[in-house]
Amino acid sequence: MTMSYDPTERSSSSARAQIREVKEQVMDQAKTSFRQARDSATSSLNDSRHQAADRIGGIASAVRSTSEHLRSENQAGAANLTDSLAEQVERLSSYLRDRDLRAFRHDVENLARRQPAVAVGVALALGMLGARFLKSSQRMSESEGRRLSPGQAYASGQFDAGYGMSSQPAGGGYGGI
Repeated sequence: MTMSYDPTERSSSSARAQIREVKEQVMDQAKTSFRQARDSATSSLNDSRHQAADRIGGIASAVRSTSEHLRSENQAGAANLTDSLAEQVERLSSYLRDRDLRAFRHDVENLARRQPAVAVGVALALGMLGARFLKSSQRMSESEGRRLSPGQAYASGQFDAGYGMSSQPAGGGYGGI
C-alpha cells in the first residue's frame, strides 16, 4: 500500500488552519472589545448613579431646612410632613448610593411585575422629563449662538426658511438659471 502525496490537500489544510487561527483572533478581540465597552458603560452608570444620589441627598437637606424653618414659624403639622418627606428622599438617596446596578435592575423588574401601572407611569414621567431636558438644552445652545437678523443671515449664506429652501442663494435668483 503506497500513499500518494497531494500538495493541494496539504495547502488546503494549511489554509483551513490559518482561517481557524484568524477566526479565533477576531473572536478574542471582539470579546475583549465587548468587555471593555461593558466595563466602561458600567463605570459611567455608577458615576451617574452616585451623582444622582448626591443631588437627591441635597434635596433631602433642603427639605429638612424647610422643615426647621416651618418649626420656627410654629407650623408643626407642616414641619412634620416635610420631615417625613425628607426621610423618604434621604432613603432614596441612600438606596441609589448603596445598591449595585444588578440589584437595582432586579428591584425595578420586580416593581414592574408587581405594579405594572406604576411602572408605566414612571416610564411616562421619565420620558416627559427627558423630552423637557432635551428641549431646554436645545434652546440653551441656540441662545448661546450669535443671533442674526434675516437680512444678515441671508447675506452671509446662513438663511434657511425651513421649507426645503437651500441655505445658499440660487444662481441669479431664478431657480439656478
